[in-house]
Amino acid sequence: MPRIRDTALPTAGSTNWYSHYASMDATLRGMAAESFRLDDYTGTDDEKLTAAIEDQQAATDRNMPVIVLPSRPMTFTTPRVLYSGLKIMGSAEYSGQKNPDISGGSRSGPECTLAGSIGSGTSSWWRSPGGDVNNVLFANFQVQGSQGASTHQFLDYAGGGSMYPASFHSLSFNFMRGVFGRSDRKALMTQVTMTGDWTINNCWDTPIHVGGSDFNISPSMMNIGVSQSAAQTGDVNRYFLKLDTAEVTLGEKIYISAMNGWRGVLISGNSSVDWHGGIIEGFKPTRTNGLLAGPGPGSLVKITGGSVNFFGTKIGQGMDNPDASEGALIDISGATTGEATTEVGLHGVQLYGRNLGAVAAIRHTGGRLYATVTRRTSETSVWSGRPRVATAALLNTGAYSYVNPDQSLRVL
Repeated sequence: MPRIRDTALPTAGSTNWYSHYASMDATLRGMAAESFRLDDYTGTDDEKLTAAIEDQQAATDRNMPVIVLPSRPMTFTTPRVLYSGLKIMGSAEYSGQKNPDISGGSRSGPECTLAGSIGSGTSSWWRSPGGDVNNVLFANFQVQGSQGASTHQFLDYAGGGSMYPASFHSLSFNFMRGVFGRSDRKALMTQVTMTGDWTINNCWDTPIHVGGSDFNISPSMMNIGVSQSAAQTGDVNRYFLKLDTAEVTLGEKIYISAMNGWRGVLISGNSSVDWHGGIIEGFKPTRTNGLLAGPGPGSLVKITGGSVNFFGTKIGQGMDNPDASEGALIDISGATTGEATTEVGLHGVQLYGRNLGAVAAIRHTGGRLYATVTRRTSETSVWSGRPRVATAALLNTGAYSYVNPDQSLRVL
């Protein structure tokens, strides 16, 4: 099989994408200049990938150049084991938006369809070797799972050790049981970045369930959602994002659409989370197809532990048909004494929804809460008064306390 390096990429000034993605993609472009290109090998896509991996692992004298995927549909059927120095990317030209939910991905560059013996958990496309893995990169491609059933997971790291460090840039996923972990399997990672343009659509199960430290999830845009199909109906235990004992910074545009029975975000354990901007909301302000395409049915953010701060995040259009266990758009509970006390700060968080005149925006049953919020002014004619907080905490008293210095909330 040929061992060919590509040196024919366009110059920096020859394409419009370069100036917009200059930071991360300039780095990727330089890596691709000396690479193992998948279509320079022979055989099936899996056979080509196996040969490229062998070359990458053998090229320690050149610091394991990146494997570059072609801009065409590919099918992969074999579960793979992660290894230190693994680097796979689509051509740098395709670092922008790639929504596989549109036209089956045919307009979106490198398209990887999972099939064969690939499943989830230990049969995920990429899984833990049982110990630590260092210096991993995935960038600039899309992944298609099964449209008919909850089957495929991109990466599993519940089998011991941790990924440290790892970079994920401009990836998109469609019809996946899980992307990083799944609902019942937490992926352990350290010093991880997620950047660029993402979509994670038509989710069968929780796409991101992570724990560890030093996460920087700061995409240009990350759109996470589900279809209106009855086959993908969620419930009170199904979240799009689960952060469990994780030290995470989230920033820029993360848009989570909690429709069709799904909930938004669960933060638990000894987590440390700073969330800047973004939107967590139901799909529409009013029902358009029963409960499927209307507001989120219950809580959008549930916090059961940790130290959590939201800055300017928009949270709305929920609590349309809540479970008895759910009390508000943002539901805060957890320890009220000792070192494990839940600590939550809401700083300029925007709260909205057609029903906020009747339901609580925040329920606070444990830990400390400091809140300054705004309401969406376009809804002033729909309901009046300030958003409601349900709390029994005494002001500034002990570990179970509630502070709202700007009187932006009213207490139930």
